[in-house]
Amino acid sequence: MKKRAVCVRCGREAALSEDQLARARAKAVQEDGPPPPPLPAGICFRCAFKDPELQEPLREWMKLAVEWSDRRMAQVVRRARQLAVRPLEAIDRFIDTLR
Repeated sequence: MKKRAVCVRCGREAALSEDQLARARAKAVQEDGPPPPPLPAGICFRCAFKDPELQEPLREWMKLAVEWSDRRMAQVVRRARQLAVRPLEAIDRFIDTLR
């Protein structure tokens, strides 16, 4: 069982290891997802937001992540609507053939 990485600054919060960040980068490239957070390995989000040097990159990353999630949600809703409409179109075509 893998041990969770703990933040090197506060020693309490979970932090991403270098291996986890590398996997997140690879997944983002493969699946056209958002980039991983611009955190140094071993630093938690709470400590990163307190660090003045990391605040601006994190804010920019959060904007990218929100934009990506909005696009992703729009795709999911669009697909769900398409699935809901297709059966109705088939029923309409069937009824038209009976007229």
